[in-house]
Amino acid sequence: RYLTESGLVLPPEDQLSRTLYEQLLTRVYAENGRDDESVMLVLAYSSVQEGRLQVHRPEVCYPAAGFSIIENTAEEIPITKDFAIPVRLLTADRGARREYVVYWTRVGDSMPVRWFDQRLMMAKANLQGSIPDGLLARASIIGTDRDAAFATLTRFVQTMVASTGKQGRTMLIGPH
Repeated sequence: RYLTESGLVLPPEDQLSRTLYEQLLTRVYAENGRDDESVMLVLAYSSVQEGRLQVHRPEVCYPAAGFSIIENTAEEIPITKDFAIPVRLLTADRGARREYVVYWTRVGDSMPVRWFDQRLMMAKANLQGSIPDGLLARASIIGTDRDAAFATLTRFVQTMVASTGKQGRTMLIGPH
């Protein structure tokens, strides 16, 4: 099943998804009790990123759940004056539902924006004799106003990272 009752788009529950992610956290957050601005959060972690075992990007999961990706751009979300998270912004449509998605991946200490970069960073780490861990962080909102949705998601990500302790920040964005 790809779509949960709360609206979260998840990979199908099968042997591969159980193998890919050792820890999967899903939450729905409502700003000031406003259900119309609920942010859906998925954090998927795996201690091993190699070959077939790597985080799956939303460009794969959303179409598998019946969505069409109508926008896919690289952006940055500023966290401190010296660091911004390199993210992908997606707009996904399925019938009357439009979902705006912000996500990033962390492979070891790197933050690859493209699938190719993710594979390259895994290969470099493997050549150096290490097998990096990996995280997919995805926040999304259902709506009709692109700019308002991405502004809400940007604030959400900034607040989440700022309010997370050192160990959690390292898990989310590496040693930045």
